[in-house]
Amino acid sequence: MSESEAQEEYITVCQLMRTHGVKGYIKAMPLTHDLTRHEKLTDVMLKKTNSELVKLTVEDSKLANDLWLLKFKGYDTPESIAHFVNGDLMVPESERIPAPEGEIYLDDLAGFRVKLEDGRDIGEVIEAVELPTVYAFNIKFDLPFQKEFSSKAIFAPWVEDCVIDVDEESKSIICDAGYLKSMCPEER
Repeated sequence: MSESEAQEEYITVCQLMRTHGVKGYIKAMPLTHDLTRHEKLTDVMLKKTNSELVKLTVEDSKLANDLWLLKFKGYDTPESIAHFVNGDLMVPESERIPAPEGEIYLDDLAGFRVKLEDGRDIGEVIEAVELPTVYAFNIKFDLPFQKEFSSKAIFAPWVEDCVIDVDEESKSIICDAGYLKSMCPEER
């Protein structure tokens, strides 16, 4: 792997599941909203379960119900791809397809400003994460608002009661002040 490849950011498009048939196909669970995305896959990076990275070329792909069947160049038997099972198939972030209209990718929220319904700009989203039961975003409150909310960063759930609106143009999230306060520790 070249130095530029090692430095490039990758995003996961599917998780490899199990081998399929005798010609070297493997089933994959898509992790994208576009089920036809497999048709555009060519040069990909596989992150195996042991974190080893393997550069692969997709030779053939098919849609089978809600799963993809993938065939990689140079791998023609089930045995040759058995060690790929449970690996993550990734593409360079530069090849990521846009989110559907009115939606946003979770990892694009970092750096968004957190605002209240009354227009006050109170902090910044440090990161957004997928927790076992809900998506959440980590908020660091600006100094003037730490007394009212928290001096420590908090995780707020991505739920209707908390998130009122997202403005992609101004890169801000409008949140319910009362809900955010309920998420803050008593000691400010």
